[in-house]
Amino acid sequence: MRQLCFEYFNRGGMFRWMGGGLMMLFPILLIVLIFYFFNKNDKNNNIENVTPLDILKKRYARGEITKQEFESMKKDIQ
Repeated sequence: MRQLCFEYFNRGGMFRWMGGGLMMLFPILLIVLIFYFFNKNDKNNNIENVTPLDILKKRYARGEITKQEFESMKKDIQ
């Protein structure tokens, strides 16, 4: 019985799936990380495309500035 138990673990036994499962997870994890970094860079590039007028409109919509301030700053930008 004891010899049978050792042979079971020496051949991999119930722990054999762990190696295969982990080896499958590695490429999947690598692909997910690559997509994450590419999407992160795309979001940063979109920030550069925002015009000052867009920022001013967002500030006015949030209530950070009054209508008079908005009109004054809009004239300065244009």
